[in-house]
Amino acid sequence: MSTDSLLKLFRNLARLGHGDIPSPKTATLFSSEDEHFFQYTSGRWIYNEREQMRIQYVSFDVAALKRVAAAVVKANHCIQMVKTAKDNLSKHFLLTFDNGAKLVAKIPCPHVTPRHLSTLSEVATMDYAKNILGLPVPRVLSWNAKADGSEVGAEYILMEHLQGMELYKMDKYGSRMAHFAERVADLECKFTRYRFSQIGSIYYKEDVSPELQQRPLYAEGVEGDGSDRFRIGPCVNSDIWRGKRSLLDVDRGPWPDTLSYIKAIIEIEKQWLANFAVPRNPRDIFYRPNHDEEPDTHIRLLGNILAIIPSILPPDEFCAPMLWHTNLQAPNIFVSSEGPPDIASIVGWQGISVGPLFLQATFAQCIEYCGDDRITIVPLKYILPLLPPDFETYSEEEQAYLKREEKLARLHKYYEVCIMQRHPLFTAQMTYPHMDRIVRFIVRASQTWYNGTHTVRQALLDFEKDWNDFAPGKPLPISWDANEVARHCKAYPKLAEYEWRVRVIAKRLQLELDGWVPNEQYDDVTRRNKYNIKHWRSRS
Repeated sequence: MSTDSLLKLFRNLARLGHGDIPSPKTATLFSSEDEHFFQYTSGRWIYNEREQMRIQYVSFDVAALKRVAAAVVKANHCIQMVKTAKDNLSKHFLLTFDNGAKLVAKIPCPHVTPRHLSTLSEVATMDYAKNILGLPVPRVLSWNAKADGSEVGAEYILMEHLQGMELYKMDKYGSRMAHFAERVADLECKFTRYRFSQIGSIYYKEDVSPELQQRPLYAEGVEGDGSDRFRIGPCVNSDIWRGKRSLLDVDRGPWPDTLSYIKAIIEIEKQWLANFAVPRNPRDIFYRPNHDEEPDTHIRLLGNILAIIPSILPPDEFCAPMLWHTNLQAPNIFVSSEGPPDIASIVGWQGISVGPLFLQATFAQCIEYCGDDRITIVPLKYILPLLPPDFETYSEEEQAYLKREEKLARLHKYYEVCIMQRHPLFTAQMTYPHMDRIVRFIVRASQTWYNGTHTVRQALLDFEKDWNDFAPGKPLPISWDANEVARHCKAYPKLAEYEWRVRVIAKRLQLELDGWVPNEQYDDVTRRNKYNIKHWRSRS
């Protein structure tokens, strides 16, 4: 693999969401004074920036949005409209009115597909989370899920403006964060209160088909509030809609169980590969050798994945369909600015769905420690994080840095202990044998065209070695081509090292997976990235 493109792997990841997205319809022309509302201005990308800016550009009638919003809060007119949240899925605006009222307007970006279903589901999910689970979620005041039927010219959600401070503005090294970790653990306990009847997304009953309206909301034997108002409908998770997958006539749920759900995801990927995957030219920076450019190679690999899935799924209690906020990052959390940092508001519900617990219940990203590898964290044990054994040999500056990192690692451990004490099902799922590798394997199954087949193929070979742990006495239901395995074994170590080096550099640059950086850090990160490219080439 060529090393001329230092961040090729991250470019591939960036393409996961929109690499083959159809071009949006020509936008209606609005006032040039409103142009800054349509553009993304919260950060920059060190690569693929033009494409990122294109897919996050959304035009709409600003004056109409102000009129609609003013009517909702019974005001005469809007006196101020400010773009707020840093979100690559939607535009967020804080509107202030002449009667003192405020609300937040949210408009999805063009690459969110399908925007109609996504809007309907987001509104219903926020309602369910707020009024059934009792979570601190903004109240939705008004919405329109069809751009064609909206004077605004776009889908929108209007919601109340809740007071609170963005979590990322808090001192992440301060003692108040321990209280916050407890509140996150308490919040996540509420997600396992009810087991749903199917896997999919939450809607109001009237927004799903008559056939789906006849199905119960909850699993058999589960009694819970909201069963008269809400239903499970088609899944709006971006993995099954991204790019030209939205054009496929395929099963998008709801599904009765985990196996049906995973089969559908794999079938969607196979259909996309068969209909839309175009082998790249060897000069293309995304080109991958060793037959990775042949869609049939990926389709055969997906067939092998599907063959072993029934044998590696965890027990039923970990496959239970449950709602979970899988995007608990700092920008989606607001906390009280005075006193203990209680959670004032949780946002970012777009695309949140009901899924198998073991795929849903993840370590909260706002607390998870992904910093310096020299800090040792022993998972699910009552052991404090450990500084490196040669800590005393470092400079005073480096020791101070590691001490700060240790504080973040201790917060990670404290949250983990809170989960262990409050949440037995979540804890049991995390300690289930091979759970991490099962989850990674399933998640990566639909990403081989962008990330290459090597990681999933290696996972299959590893499952083969441990097959007796999963299906004692049963033969492995797949067969290998000897030449394919030989090519893989030769190439895999180099590919694994390549990806490790990319991760190290990304961590050093504090890069998001898609190359996003804050505006104020763009020049510095670009400069350091040029140095890394030069250093990378000198080592290759």
